[in-house]
Amino acid sequence: MAIDKKDAVAILTFYRNIDGEIRFYRGMVNELESYYDTIGGQSLDGMPKGKNHISNAVEAVALNLPDGLGQEIDHYTARIGELQALKVEILKEISRLEYRLKSIVTDYYLHGLKWEQVSARNHYSERQCKNIRDAAVAALIKAFEGNAVIAGFKIPK
Repeated sequence: MAIDKKDAVAILTFYRNIDGEIRFYRGMVNELESYYDTIGGQSLDGMPKGKNHISNAVEAVALNLPDGLGQEIDHYTARIGELQALKVEILKEISRLEYRLKSIVTDYYLHGLKWEQVSARNHYSERQCKNIRDAAVAALIKAFEGNAVIAGFKIPK
């Protein structure tokens, strides 16, 4: 898949949101699992048994689970895995850049610093930092195109 400058910048900008999205999906999985796991706190000894020696509480929970719950949990878990893999691959590609390119990209996109802060930290003028950023993004476009995980990921709009 061809990646242009706009796509590369979107990927770098999305990096800061990955941890929040992972937390969100983990919360969804935990909520679904805990909400429908009502057996955990019940003592099942001495309770009346249903057919085939299955207790009524277990039977009620099993019958009241919504259709597709397992698929929904699997979907969220798969999404967490995709986001973790994307984060690792973005960092891997950035780490392959030369130091000054990596420093500017990391400060501006990953840490979200303003240009004044980036220039002060790297001892370049703001204009030089922007030129270095452009060179880094051009190098990352080629790297992102060659990376199957990054190239295949759809950034949410």
